[in-house]
Amino acid sequence: MCMPKKKRINITVDEKLVRKAKKKLEMFGGKMSTLFNAYLSDFVDSMDEKVGGRHKEMEERIKDLEKKVKKLEK
Repeated sequence: MCMPKKKRINITVDEKLVRKAKKKLEMFGGKMSTLFNAYLSDFVDSMDEKVGGRHKEMEERIKDLEKKVKKLEK
């Protein structure tokens, strides 16, 4: 099984909120990165559900336009 690529990012968050989250995570040995990954995954999944086919349709149109532009550039 292939390990997913990781990306380091810098974010600014509320200091009090981070302290509270760390305390809660310590109760069951969780990591902040695991928490962020879970929330990001949930966000992406919920956006896919809300935008649904329209989003996929737009992606396909963009890919098609990119192919056409590449052909024109040659």
